[in-house]
Amino acid sequence: MNLQEVQKEYLMLNPVNATSGGQYASKSGLPLIKFDVSSADMPTLLDCSQLRITGKITVNTSAGGAVTNTENHFYDGATGRFSNLVDMVTVSSKRLNQVVERVNNYSRIVPSVISGLHNGNDIHTALYHEGDHVATTFLSRHVVSGGSGAAGKTFSSPLYCGVLNSGQDLDISKNGMGGLVIEILLKPDVSCIFGSDATTSQDTFVLSDLVLTVPQYRLSGSMAQSRMAQQNQFSFNSLSSIFQVINSSTSVVALTPGLSRVSSIFMNFINSNELGNQLYNSCRLGNVGEVRELRFSKNGRLYPISFRLETDEQSNNALSTDNKYSARCMIDRNYIEALNIKRYYKTNRTSLAWNDWQSGVVNRSQTQNRDGTEPGTASGMGILFDAYGSGEDLSQTIWSFELEASGTDLDGSAAKSQGVYIVMLNKNTIFMNQQSIEVQR
Repeated sequence: MNLQEVQKEYLMLNPVNATSGGQYASKSGLPLIKFDVSSADMPTLLDCSQLRITGKITVNTSAGGAVTNTENHFYDGATGRFSNLVDMVTVSSKRLNQVVERVNNYSRIVPSVISGLHNGNDIHTALYHEGDHVATTFLSRHVVSGGSGAAGKTFSSPLYCGVLNSGQDLDISKNGMGGLVIEILLKPDVSCIFGSDATTSQDTFVLSDLVLTVPQYRLSGSMAQSRMAQQNQFSFNSLSSIFQVINSSTSVVALTPGLSRVSSIFMNFINSNELGNQLYNSCRLGNVGEVRELRFSKNGRLYPISFRLETDEQSNNALSTDNKYSARCMIDRNYIEALNIKRYYKTNRTSLAWNDWQSGVVNRSQTQNRDGTEPGTASGMGILFDAYGSGEDLSQTIWSFELEASGTDLDGSAAKSQGVYIVMLNKNTIFMNQQSIEVQR
């Protein structure tokens, strides 16, 4: 590499749909934030791993007043201050004039990624500064009052999308993606700031002073000519999600993903009656309850594991504090593999550990951390199909999971029914040259 032929620059972009007030919100501003990254004539590479959204978040009561410091006004710590407000992120190619990746249920995916793949040291240091993430403990749970009133609270956050976290630089030149359009759709107020006092005062949020910052590398000379002459290839794991509800002690969810290169599938849970209720944390990773058995199937046959994942959680009933966490080890092992797309022994960081109390791995009730006054959990379930890149073809097959739980925890009532967010990681490859672009999903 000839460093004289590489020029590093920093793009700092304001939203292209900004209003005169520059405010974005579900109630008192625009609910959609749109950034436009222009194309370039010469090969230009974006370092998307360093992409950040910065700005200010202001939280007030519905009457416009500041919230009280000693009252219960919370956001979910594992999700992060900014990600807690986001419902969907869409990344589109200007040259393709089509969507490259759309991440639905964004604020439900982020806490699984943060807690499942990072430990307390990560969360309290790098992730606190990079994404405003905090551990959900008694000591570090944050009231929102620090971001209320006229001052607000500044933030800097990455975007957790597959195309922006592939580990590769993204070519935005006319020979590549031809520019990008990034759209961020915000959630309604009732699904963001929560707590007993937040619902009384009907807390609202406003985003302002938004800037997208990302480094880019402009190539020139022989490096540019070589890049233009070859076919660019860009691979990433997209995040596709779907929402289902289960409410019986033996529940089966079956669907056809319609994806041909699925690396893994993971899911997290929450009591469905808490969604859209400002009294409760709509981002929390809920614990289903006493799980007895879990199995995954493809076209009705056990796959990719040819046996059921069983637990012995009912033995916790003999303990007043339900401390026998080892009962769910098989399920948690496969969940971590699904998140990391690697075998379990290659995972060296997670909050889902017996000795990491901040993630609530013991003493977990079905409603853990729903009101912001308890430590949260890092619970979830999942399955890894392929750790080496080719993926599993589920485009025309029926994938399903069967969950057996205690009849006391899932008794068929609306109060205990579980909302299930199912996330599929599917490998995508984009082939780009001067004549055309081809996308393989």
